[in-house]
Amino acid sequence: MSPTPVYVEYGKVPARPQKDEPEHYHLDIGYAFTTVRGDVGRIQESEVAGAGWYPLEVAERLVGHRIRRAVTAPA
Repeated sequence: MSPTPVYVEYGKVPARPQKDEPEHYHLDIGYAFTTVRGDVGRIQESEVAGAGWYPLEVAERLVGHRIRRAVTAPA
């Protein structure tokens, strides 16, 4: 795992009445890591619809440019 975050994002999240959540701010801190196993592990099903491993080019199309920063940042 990288000793420092590879990205930090902060922004306003709109209210989600279906989850009884008011408008709020959210801080995302991302770290890069490697693994010898392909298992994604346990996910937080209330927040994550699915998880998987993808080639970088596919991952960029799915989640955007920050994924390339995460995997190419110096460790």
